[in-house]
Amino acid sequence: MSVEGESKLTDQQSESIKTETPDEILTGGPTGLATFFLEKERLKANKQDESKKTQIRDELSGERVTERENIKKYLHEYLGFNEGDIEKIKLLEAMDLPQNYQAQREALHDERLDRVTIAIVPDALWIKGSQPSESNAEKQLILIKESYFEARENPDEIAWMCHELAHCQNLLEAESPEEYQDNMRKFAFDDLKLEHPYPNNPVELHAFTKQFQYLKEQGKSREGILTMLGEYYGEQDFPFFNRLLDGVYGQ
Repeated sequence: MSVEGESKLTDQQSESIKTETPDEILTGGPTGLATFFLEKERLKANKQDESKKTQIRDELSGERVTERENIKKYLHEYLGFNEGDIEKIKLLEAMDLPQNYQAQREALHDERLDRVTIAIVPDALWIKGSQPSESNAEKQLILIKESYFEARENPDEIAWMCHELAHCQNLLEAESPEEYQDNMRKFAFDDLKLEHPYPNNPVELHAFTKQFQYLKEQGKSREGILTMLGEYYGEQDFPFFNRLLDGVYGQ
């Protein structure tokens, strides 16, 4: 390029700078120009970052809508209710549980559980009898009976929410959903074998141990836990529970 060409290019660049740059920046000399262009690049980067964040938020929002629709479809099939009944079931994420349940979630020290879906099922649609909760770990879903969930006096005193969240945690820690299911069919303690491996299996061992540890931290006695369990389980299950309580409270 000739010297003349270089001169013309410089003139064009100068005109561009004068057009796009405020006078107070131009009068600041090279330092002012450098600051101006750095700020311009920073604003451009910030705009790109915000655009990316918006895109990610939109994608996550879309995923959650799809997840909820899938959960509603599952609940409709599982509970066998009429079309309009799905709207009677409240869905929320574990991170949004009422304050009296948050300690149970936090006791597991696992942020992955924040997105577990809690389905609060009206009593009229509940199909598990006296059992107030259950989990579908593969779907990261917990069902809980509405009257039990909303009880004001000693809410969830036995910490079933902690138990069900521990099931979801156990699935996340398994190598695969198949391993989780296989563990439900195994005996945890061979010397306590009965006809069926419930509750004496590795999956329930994990869930009940986490539940008992939480209850101990809350000041519940071993005897108090056994009394509460008596409302839900028969005498044949207590050797298993006592084995776990030996580990939590000591023999």
